[in-house]
Amino acid sequence: MSEFEIKTIVNPQTADREYIREVAETKRALELWTMEPGFRERFLAAPEETLAAHDLSVDALAVKILADHDTAVKYQKTPPAELPRTVRRYRGFIREKVTERERMIKEFCVPKHPAFRAWRSRQINRCWAEFGARNRSLIHVPMTYELDLGCSVGCPFCGLMAPRLQKVCRYDEDAELWKGVLDFAKETLGDAAGQGTCYYATEPLDNPDYERFVDDFFEIFGIVPQLTTAISMRKPERTRAFLSDALKKYRRIHRFSVLSLDILHKIYETFTPEELTCVELLPQFTEAPQNKFANAGRARENDTLHVDEGDGNTISCVSGFIVNMAERSVRLITPCGASKAHPTGELRVAKEFFSDLDDFKQVLLSMIDRYMQPEFPKEQPLFLRPSISFRKTEEGVECFHSDKFRLEFRGADALSPALYQDILDKLQAGGKTACDVAEELTEETGAFPAHIFFILKKFEKAGLFLEPYECEGR
Repeated sequence: MSEFEIKTIVNPQTADREYIREVAETKRALELWTMEPGFRERFLAAPEETLAAHDLSVDALAVKILADHDTAVKYQKTPPAELPRTVRRYRGFIREKVTERERMIKEFCVPKHPAFRAWRSRQINRCWAEFGARNRSLIHVPMTYELDLGCSVGCPFCGLMAPRLQKVCRYDEDAELWKGVLDFAKETLGDAAGQGTCYYATEPLDNPDYERFVDDFFEIFGIVPQLTTAISMRKPERTRAFLSDALKKYRRIHRFSVLSLDILHKIYETFTPEELTCVELLPQFTEAPQNKFANAGRARENDTLHVDEGDGNTISCVSGFIVNMAERSVRLITPCGASKAHPTGELRVAKEFFSDLDDFKQVLLSMIDRYMQPEFPKEQPLFLRPSISFRKTEEGVECFHSDKFRLEFRGADALSPALYQDILDKLQAGGKTACDVAEELTEETGAFPAHIFFILKKFEKAGLFLEPYECEGR
């Protein structure tokens, strides 16, 4: 292998064990930096000795470049070929994870159903205006699944305010329904229906049959769904067996929520760095030096936690359906900033129940038909989103939300800045249809209707209008 070659680790698995060891040990050192109180100070005082105390033989300078801000700035302009090999390899690993996430958003999670695809695209664009750069981390999965009702863990920071565990779906009772649901989801949405998880406001390992459900998921989609568990150490051998089997079938990133420093130590005692190469450890305890809880769900009301300030947080990555197999329900959601009105950072559009597979099919299709428009009818009253602000500029108009993100619409050629501004004036009154706007501006300014409809369509695709179902009762 060339010294400068960057191997793929996440998908597919590299056969170079020494390469994996180097990346895995670097990952563990960086985890200690962010989660172990006092590690940073000990490392900066005695780098090699501190790493050795944790049985890590990775290059200390590389860890310092990757972890310490001042050192990273010092090496910022260093040509990649002159950086320590460990830095290049670990950054390659991170780039690989980011690329996989971006492909999920832009390719893998795009539903084949045209109305669903258009609706999801509008939600993604709306989230750019509402979240700004945070939207990069939101996958906007179109379909995800819950095998339980509630969660046994009861984390005080739970961003989704999951209720206590009430019921689990058992494989021996519902295997045929489960496979039927997955088959129909794939038929309706395409492969995008397999990009979700088998948990949401639940703890996946609460279900004693989780692995059997996942086996069916793999048979239908060729994917092992990503696992995030807060009870990795409740039955560590079960966790190890799942990871071993899952990563042989489909190499991807899984996650452990680490609820205490004691649990972190137990994880490290149980799993080698190599075993956790494709497992992100999420610091969910207040002693962790770089931990902050999202200001959503229960964390909004817990004064003892380190919480991000202000509204606008969410941990929801779903713009689509959540199918709960335990209570046999389907709910439609999309992310929003957590607030008093939406404490969990979700816009909950609808929820319906089903009794059997035929009923599920009818419910899913009827919800798509009712709530997802491929495009707004020209007679649909248009309301600008109250969460987004608008103003005129010399070149046209721009929209923004708390200075997080700005989207400019500039006049060019036949579409003058004045036309954008005139359309904004009409829309700010609220309740006018596209036909109303076109008719009034054609009469008042002589603008071409086709130009007006074109600009209105740009606003619609950008997610700037309330969806038709959000306008009901206005």
